[in-house]
Amino acid sequence: MSLAQSLRRWIPPVVLAGVAFGTWQAAKAADSDNVSVDRVEHAAELGTALLSPRRIPETLQAPVADDAIQPAIEAFVQRLGDNPSCLVIEVDGRVLADVGSNVGLIPASNQKLLTTFVALRQFGPEHRFTTRVLADGTTTDGVLEGDLYFVGGGDPFLTTAEWRAQYDVRDEEDNLIPPAYPRNFSSLESLADEIAATGITQITGSVVGDEALFDSERQGPWAGRLIAQNQSGPLSALAVNEGFASWGQTPRAGDRIKSENPPLQAADELARLLSERGIAVGGTTSGTAPPSASEIAAIESATMLQLITDVNSYSSNYGAEVLLKHIGVAGGQAGSTSGGAAAMIAALDATPGLSTEGLKILDGSGLSEQNLMTCDFLNDLLLAAGPNSDFVRSLSIGGERGSLAGRHVDTSVDGNLFAKTGTLNSATALSGVLESPLDPDVDLSFSYISNAELIARELPGLQEPFIEQLATYPDAPSIDDLDPLPPSSS
Repeated sequence: MSLAQSLRRWIPPVVLAGVAFGTWQAAKAADSDNVSVDRVEHAAELGTALLSPRRIPETLQAPVADDAIQPAIEAFVQRLGDNPSCLVIEVDGRVLADVGSNVGLIPASNQKLLTTFVALRQFGPEHRFTTRVLADGTTTDGVLEGDLYFVGGGDPFLTTAEWRAQYDVRDEEDNLIPPAYPRNFSSLESLADEIAATGITQITGSVVGDEALFDSERQGPWAGRLIAQNQSGPLSALAVNEGFASWGQTPRAGDRIKSENPPLQAADELARLLSERGIAVGGTTSGTAPPSASEIAAIESATMLQLITDVNSYSSNYGAEVLLKHIGVAGGQAGSTSGGAAAMIAALDATPGLSTEGLKILDGSGLSEQNLMTCDFLNDLLLAAGPNSDFVRSLSIGGERGSLAGRHVDTSVDGNLFAKTGTLNSATALSGVLESPLDPDVDLSFSYISNAELIARELPGLQEPFIEQLATYPDAPSIDDLDPLPPSSS
């Protein structure tokens, strides 16, 4: 038996002895020989004796529950083998597991937890990014003598109907099945409708795509294989359909082809939609709007909370990288990947309860295999947000939403797990919060990362049964059973 287990077993009798001694001292102090006190008859009696263990339920329940889950934790750690790994599990301030908690490891998509946490803190849950359309010239009888500037505001999910159709789910009769958790796209068609509503029927100049809010670096510091696999579209402050020029009927990255010039492609898409609405366009190009141009239309993105929910639940690499560049701009850095990383470190350092010592941040999505993270930091991040926070609730939901929708279906974990997955050739990770199916007031925060030159196929598969074992916590008499009984009538 470990020292920690021995200490936990001694806690209940020690606490009981303390309660008994305190009660005796209080009774002794209340004695008085000089005051005559009339006897008072009570109609009810205590349902639980004053010194009953039921009067300290949480103190008695916790050691039993903590000990009961230890074999499952130890078995999971053993099955990780010699891979560099870390595991932290915490409940109500008590650490149930601490294995390599301060070892810096490649976090894969658990990196998105940092990006979305900072974005939510910096901008707030209701913040929206605005994509604007400016006219530079004079309009007479519906004819704009000049250019129309399409100015990117860094909306990561500005899309056309053709792109959104990839995510449609239909039944056998081709009827659309409404999703339980709709994705939060912005509609380029809506922006085209707003332009048409101004009365413009012809643009003699061009539709000009403007991406000046961010730099024009299209990729992060990623391995060539990940870029070739289309793990992210080309980054830009103005991109439609995440910067992809074509795609298949399903959201499979391998079927997509990147645009060589995202702001120009965005201008092409807007010009096409304007043409469908009877507006003639002289051409398309890319450039920067002049100060003389004035706004004639605009569209807002989804709220920040909706954006981070899509990024976290569906592990959107493109969305995370765009948010990182926004963090750079908001933090007084450049709208670049490196500027965003520097601003993110500063924001995390300024957050109470967090220390970035030992962290290495190269991107916002976790595609970079040069990122380094610790399980201790990720768990502290979850605790800083809080188990019932908007941030934690933005994560994938076991059995229901995002990358965990296919896991834990129809188990006790279904609907009770909020977590971020992570997968690379060199890393597998899972961090989040499990609300105990046995007691909704009990939340287990956890973080797990394992690295290898090439992660074994069976290693990610260990996560699902382990989480379902954690869902047996607390395996101990319930608080309701241990609480003092109600007074009984005599």
